[in-house]
Amino acid sequence: MSLPTVSKYKNLIETGGHEAFARLRVNGGAPRLDDAAQSWLVSAIKHSPGLHGYPGPTWTISQLREVIFQRLGVRFSASHVGHLVRSYGLAYRLGYSPSNKASPETAQKSQGGVWAARRMLAAKMLMNGDSVELVAKTLNIGVPTVRKYSSMLSAGQTGAIERLTPAGRAPTLSARELDWLRGRLEGSPTTYGYETELWRAGDVQKEIKEKFGVYHSHGHVRRIVGKLGLEHRMRPPKQRTEKKRLTINDEMLAWVAATLKESPRLHGIAADFWTNARLRTVIRQRAGVDYTRGYILKIAIRAGVADLLTKRRS
Repeated sequence: MSLPTVSKYKNLIETGGHEAFARLRVNGGAPRLDDAAQSWLVSAIKHSPGLHGYPGPTWTISQLREVIFQRLGVRFSASHVGHLVRSYGLAYRLGYSPSNKASPETAQKSQGGVWAARRMLAAKMLMNGDSVELVAKTLNIGVPTVRKYSSMLSAGQTGAIERLTPAGRAPTLSARELDWLRGRLEGSPTTYGYETELWRAGDVQKEIKEKFGVYHSHGHVRRIVGKLGLEHRMRPPKQRTEKKRLTINDEMLAWVAATLKESPRLHGIAADFWTNARLRTVIRQRAGVDYTRGYILKIAIRAGVADLLTKRRS
């Protein structure tokens, strides 16, 4: 409650006693969502916005306002929708807001409250018998983190979970910078000189680096875009293909040793000395496997001919 409200209650009890306090009417209108409507809203927030036609894995306040109005016919303010989501303990289901003018201190406190609510909800689910995997999937928390919470609960350290602080650095992009990035991503990459209709992680990485001087890995770039609810504006990552690794036996090592002692020209390479890349080429031709440069060097070392590889260029 607010401090003026509690002060009012205190003065009322001191002057009129508990009976006067009991007769106090609660100001404001009656709740406009009954139990059935609130149950539906909680379920909608927990599930993907994609079920209601919105992109991205998390909700924004404006999206929830539209869904509430379309489904229940009630138009709430943005602040009241945020209050409802927090009161349900579902603040972790909210992504970055398109416009957030709160100060960095306020934003940090708010985010801390979200982390605390998520930790306590995870603890409650674990105490109710839910599995570690189910809690991790439901709350979008890493399985090792949930296992840590489970171990703390087993040791009777429920209070310690609430006092935990999130690891890692503070976000490097402010709300205003995220708004700029959102506007950039909503446009076509071709407008900014790129060759594809959908954004690539490397292109977004370059935009962030040039605009804000901050370097993010491709994985972190995709996490930021996902929080903005704009994953549909990104090209999907390349699927890794499992390649059967050829066993490097003694016969293969003997062939590598003999090959490096010969001229690369005997193997169709127009050069007079061997490099890592050239050895990689002939091994791919012989074995049909494209090894990494690091593994090619290991093969040469095991064959005892690594000294015959050079870094010189023709």
